[in-house]
Amino acid sequence: MKLLGYMVPPNKIDYEYSELILYQNQVMREADLFQESLEHIETYEKQICDKLLVEEIKGEMLLKLGRLKEASEVFKNLIDRNAENWCYYEGLEKALQLSTLEERLQIYEEISKQHPRAISPRRLPLNLVPGEKFRELMDKFLRVNFSKGCPPLFTTLKSLYYNTEKISIIQELVTNYEASLKTCDFFSPYENGETEPPTTLLWVQYFLAQHFDKLGQYSLALDYINAAIASTPTLIELFYMKAKIYKHIGNLREAAKWMDEAQSLDTADRFINSKCAKYMLRANMIKEAEEMCSKFTREGTSAMENLNEMQCMWFQTECISAYQRLGRYGDALKKCHEVERHFFEITDDQFDFHTYCMRKMTLRAYVDLLRLEDILRRHAFYFKAARSAIEIYLKLYDNPLTNESKQQEINSENLSAKELKKMLSKQRRAQKKAKLEEEKKHVERERQQKNQKKKRDEEEEETSGLKEELIPEKLERIENPLEEAIKFLIPLKNLVADNIDTHLLAFEIYFRKGKFLLMLQSVKRAFAINRNNPWLHECLIKFSKSVSNHSNLPDVVSKVLSQEMQKIFVNKDLESFNEDFLKYNATSLQHLLSGAKMMYFLDKSRQEKAIAIATRLDETIRDKNVKTLIKVSEALLDGSFGNCNSQYEEYRMACHNLLPFTSAFLPAGSEVSGHSAALNHTANCDVLASEI
Repeated sequence: MKLLGYMVPPNKIDYEYSELILYQNQVMREADLFQESLEHIETYEKQICDKLLVEEIKGEMLLKLGRLKEASEVFKNLIDRNAENWCYYEGLEKALQLSTLEERLQIYEEISKQHPRAISPRRLPLNLVPGEKFRELMDKFLRVNFSKGCPPLFTTLKSLYYNTEKISIIQELVTNYEASLKTCDFFSPYENGETEPPTTLLWVQYFLAQHFDKLGQYSLALDYINAAIASTPTLIELFYMKAKIYKHIGNLREAAKWMDEAQSLDTADRFINSKCAKYMLRANMIKEAEEMCSKFTREGTSAMENLNEMQCMWFQTECISAYQRLGRYGDALKKCHEVERHFFEITDDQFDFHTYCMRKMTLRAYVDLLRLEDILRRHAFYFKAARSAIEIYLKLYDNPLTNESKQQEINSENLSAKELKKMLSKQRRAQKKAKLEEEKKHVERERQQKNQKKKRDEEEEETSGLKEELIPEKLERIENPLEEAIKFLIPLKNLVADNIDTHLLAFEIYFRKGKFLLMLQSVKRAFAINRNNPWLHECLIKFSKSVSNHSNLPDVVSKVLSQEMQKIFVNKDLESFNEDFLKYNATSLQHLLSGAKMMYFLDKSRQEKAIAIATRLDETIRDKNVKTLIKVSEALLDGSFGNCNSQYEEYRMACHNLLPFTSAFLPAGSEVSGHSAALNHTANCDVLASEI
């Protein structure tokens, strides 16, 4: 195939020409022209700069064409180049068509002998073998890595933790190592020869802390990590792990404290600095997090402003969650809009790359850029910001903020003349103080703007002038919060339609707007993704109840609603539908909570039974984790079951006995306790269960 009439001598390397060839080959592969792609790459092989990609394309095309012997040779050569790439082993297994476990293990053993320092040929067989063979291979693998000191060892093995048999074998092996190393410096008391260095015991204890943290046995995890810290109090990874354990326990302030300790051991490490700031934000320590980040931001401007300029969206999304938990909705919405503007700017900036990519002939990167722009708002940062914005606007619609002056008028009616005079005097002093502080801030902002070294050109100044200033007080007192929520929802409906939360957020908006057909569309799409979702169950019952309460709907709308709802409820009344949901999900606390809330919603007289269902903590419940337990405690406080303070206290005590380190369940009078702790932690419960 001729390349647009542009030919280069065979022995000359030209990068732009190489990129053009690779782009042509990419088009062929995407069109499933496998034979043509292989012939093309072989014809122009000498003129392509990226030799590794050439071999990878050859291997892929030979596999597609069924030329397995040739493909196996290609993948063997690729493994010789990089013995750690798991994709090459997958390709080699397909090419060799290995049918038995013995054949597969033999291949990995041969490669391991050829590449004795490579980890992958010794790690991948652990996915395949069961029982005693797994114990034998795992024993060898662990000993080597513990002896040389391999911090990411647990991360390498974490994917095996879906198998309970393998978990128990790993636990047995490593706990035996720890007991033996404490007594005789060998992995086993029956061994002789060269003793293990003291660091081996350290890495064994570090691994056991991660192991028990993964299994949810947090007390054991803390015991092992504390033992490791006692022996080596200068290793950053140990404090990092201790912070992570406290995060999973649900004590976010303690987690931030230990991450700060880790950061203090190496103040020049940007990674640990960022992690420390992140943990502080999750503990609602916004000012401290900003100060932590200021160590690596530009001088002369506040860290918050500089991070916004740099489009540091991980920091901003964490700020949004922190402000949301603290009830500072204006500040949270400001950050949401800043993130939205970043995505608009990224879309706008793409035009700068069109001519550049064409001029440099980086066509493959150019196509990737265009595809990214098509789905840009599918990114997790945008989804987090949009979700928080929608949740806040819904809350502001349900409970709009009143002006302070109106609130003061209401309060003043019950005051005597003397008390009223005292209150007004106090207000005047506060206003005067606030005015002085605002003037100081204004002067400081002007000074910072003057000190900035780089000035924007006239075009950028005009553009920035058109942007409306984001003022928290105005944002949280918006007149039409539902319309603002829909602006954030539309990109999610277009790009993140496979996420059930998108449709349930849409339902919550349309439910408040009274748009029945749009509510139906939302629950149907959510039902198609996961019909057993707890939040969806609540939406379905609220929707059905709302439809039955509106008897004045147009006939056509009523007919459509009744037909579609009949498919979902299968001719069951709401009480029966809810009872079936509870029976089907009798071992899931999340589902029991939603079912119990709906039981009380449908019949207020069944409060005691609903609370008893939601607060079950017996052995049959399989998801008694921090995240779910805090959700239940929050539901007991927010009115989902009416007034139930005594039941909440009983539940808190039961949870405290189950999870004594979790700050949300600490007794009254502790550093963080009761109502505020539960509310602080609930909005962030996804943090508690996630891995870093």
